Amino acid sequence: MALKKIAYVILLITLFVFASCQQEEPTIITCADDEILVDGVCEKIDVKTDFEKTFDAMEDLDNYTLIVTIQQFATVYEIEMKVDDDKSSFMMDDQTHFYQKNGTQVDHYFPVGEGYRKETVNQSSQGQSFHFFNDLEASWFQEVSGKYFLNADYNDDVALFFQSEFPGSTVSNLELVVGDTHFSQIIFNVTVGEVMYQFTMTITAIGQTDVALPTV
Repeated sequence: MALKKIAYVILLITLFVFASCQQEEPTIITCADDEILVDGVCEKIDVKTDFEKTFDAMEDLDNYTLIVTIQQFATVYEIEMKVDDDKSSFMMDDQTHFYQKNGTQVDHYFPVGEGYRKETVNQSSQGQSFHFFNDLEASWFQEVSGKYFLNADYNDDVALFFQSEFPGSTVSNLELVVGDTHFSQIIFNVTVGEVMYQFTMTITAIGQTDVALPTV
């Protein structure tokens, strides 16, 4: 009888332990849509809008064509710039200058007669003001009826990029047009004294721009 009693007690203990184990279910942690689970703790993640993602894409852009149209009444002036990794070109007044980065310096190919000559210069600022879009920030813009306009508080920040070409100029009415992944157009006014110029910058041929350096 004593043996049966011991066996009965052992059975009860086993059943109790087994039941206890069955009740210990794993804790399920559910994080919010803007969180991820890291070591058992929900942490906030940076969820960017499609508009913000275009700014990230522009930072990595190293192959594109930039066409700048400047209009003042009936007069229209056009500049074309191409960027192809470490090579670039700048066309203005039917003349094209070519550049190739060479360490901390730049090889500049400039037209002479029917051909070209090459000189090595410091980093050129030619046309750099037109690449100011690399310094724009998504937080500077406000959306109005599906369009993105620069907040007036940041007009002076953009105007700084044009002071070398247009001293004392101001910038207004800047609209940013975005495509699926990158900026497609930037439209704005630059006022110098009493004269206002309308700028339209079109970014095209992304990943399809080829710059062939001339033979010297």
